[in-house]
Amino acid sequence: MTDTARIYVRLSDRSNRSIDGQIEDCRAYADRQGFDVDRVYNEGQRVSGWDGTREDYNDMLQDAENGEFDALIVRDGSRFGRDKRERIRRFFDLDEWGVELHTVSRGYVDPEDPSDFLMEVFKAMSDDHGKRDEVERLKSEMEKRKEKNWYIGEAPTALQYDDDKRFLEPVDGQLDTVLRVYELRDDGATYRDIEEDVPWSLPTIGKLIDRREQYEAVADGARLGFKLTIVEPEPA
Repeated sequence: MTDTARIYVRLSDRSNRSIDGQIEDCRAYADRQGFDVDRVYNEGQRVSGWDGTREDYNDMLQDAENGEFDALIVRDGSRFGRDKRERIRRFFDLDEWGVELHTVSRGYVDPEDPSDFLMEVFKAMSDDHGKRDEVERLKSEMEKRKEKNWYIGEAPTALQYDDDKRFLEPVDGQLDTVLRVYELRDDGATYRDIEEDVPWSLPTIGKLIDRREQYEAVADGARLGFKLTIVEPEPA
């Protein structure tokens, strides 16, 4: 469990929960999880403020990228961006920067199983716009992908979906660089040393090293499914 968390709150025109209520909910969640909250980013009621003037929002993103805190707590997915695309993009930005996302309504969002986050995103959209059918369709699709061991979410570094959009395979030309990371690490290089030799940040390098077994399996012809499980190549 990480130690330092920050809270982000925002009040929209459709909000049914005050700023003070959001902060109270997020602080209570942080207390239950054992987090030390050292800052609250308070966007306030800026209904028309979804543009470059979002000072607290932009500060939060910059601080996250700089590694100033370990976890971000929001009350629910609708606080996290103006639309579903931005919410999803920012979730993966946080993962890239090594920051955990927690929502009071669902708890920790595991980047290896982002279905809960996607449901939170679409639930927020449903609450705002009445698109309940889309929520149910998404839920059904997620369950189908889990049952069939198909990958869910944005493809990790140097990987991409296959033509059927079911499993992950290597991006042409990038897997050799991943293997270079392992070669350097085996030779005793630090993460900082490796960062100077490859086009990725320290958090990304850490994830590549943590997932070495999966990437080396891909290099041997395997594909990756749900939660990066290794799917052996089919017999020729």
